[in-house]
Amino acid sequence: MKTTAIALIVTLCSVVAVGQRKLAEDDPQWRRQTVERAFHEVSAGLSTSWSEKYLARLGDNAAPGIMSYLSSRQLTKQDTLTALSLVRMSFANPSLIRHASNRDSKNTLVLLDYLNNRANDADTKSKIKSARDDLKSQLLGTGSNMNK
Repeated sequence: MKTTAIALIVTLCSVVAVGQRKLAEDDPQWRRQTVERAFHEVSAGLSTSWSEKYLARLGDNAAPGIMSYLSSRQLTKQDTLTALSLVRMSFANPSLIRHASNRDSKNTLVLLDYLNNRANDADTKSKIKSARDDLKSQLLGTGSNMNK
């Protein structure tokens, strides 16, 4: 009986400890580093599975990091295109997004507005519109071309 009680207590404590574990995605510094790393990789024409995997877990939570990174730079067309790639990577598979609230694109739509307001050419504006439309389509469950 005493052994059973001890085993039960140990089991309950283990479940509570696991339930309180924080995920890397919850750490703002980790998110910032993930976005910066992915931005550098995509800017250089690279795409690693590491960046794809972790951005796919962030969803809408990637947008503030992208915005913060862009606000520290003189925005170029290449930066805008890189940001669009990161947005697409962040929503490539919404089922992988860890927190359900990050499956909503509120922050990402603000980021797309920011990019659109600073874009100077029709081609870039068209790509922003396409990303916005794909994002809305995907989140409404009607299918998407987010990976093109």
